[in-house]
Amino acid sequence: MKKSLPELMLPVLLVVLGICLCAATGCTSTSSDTTSPDATFAPATPTAPGTAKGSVTAVPFATLMTFLPDAPAGWTAEEPAGATWTVEDGQWSFASCGYARGDTQVVVVLQDSAYYDVGYWQLWDTLTSIETSDGYYRQGRVSGHPSWECFSKPATYTAWVGVNERFMVYVGVEDGSRQDLDSFVNAIDYRGIAALK
Repeated sequence: MKKSLPELMLPVLLVVLGICLCAATGCTSTSSDTTSPDATFAPATPTAPGTAKGSVTAVPFATLMTFLPDAPAGWTAEEPAGATWTVEDGQWSFASCGYARGDTQVVVVLQDSAYYDVGYWQLWDTLTSIETSDGYYRQGRVSGHPSWECFSKPATYTAWVGVNERFMVYVGVEDGSRQDLDSFVNAIDYRGIAALK
């Protein structure tokens, strides 16, 4: 059964919200060039001077929306969405957009954690390299940034790209191909995102 873009985006947003709520209440523990399994990955918790949680203000979600990719030829894009959450004494933000081509659905989410261990960064700490008959999780690099890629049969692909231990790029493909994933992952302006203050 084909899912609509809002139906695909809702679970993503609920997962992000759930992770956020768990972080706020303390119920969780803190812990293309996408094919480099030996890559060294930065931790979700910042270690560099000046990058302590709350040391920056999250960029507005409207700014993140400008980094969502345009729909490639043959694809249609939904209206982008965004939100800002207050965490402790600071905020974090995200922007997302859904895309469709026939039965293939794609969701792109950009998150600014402001160095808090929230949203996709909490998930990042739980990912482990694994390969099974039904799919895989693999570490890699995208435009020089650490990444994780996931495949689940029959045709679900997901990627997370961590930028400067602060921003997270998420791309999820349903009923698509690895080429669809690469198309959207490679359409992101990582240099521009890394330059955000």
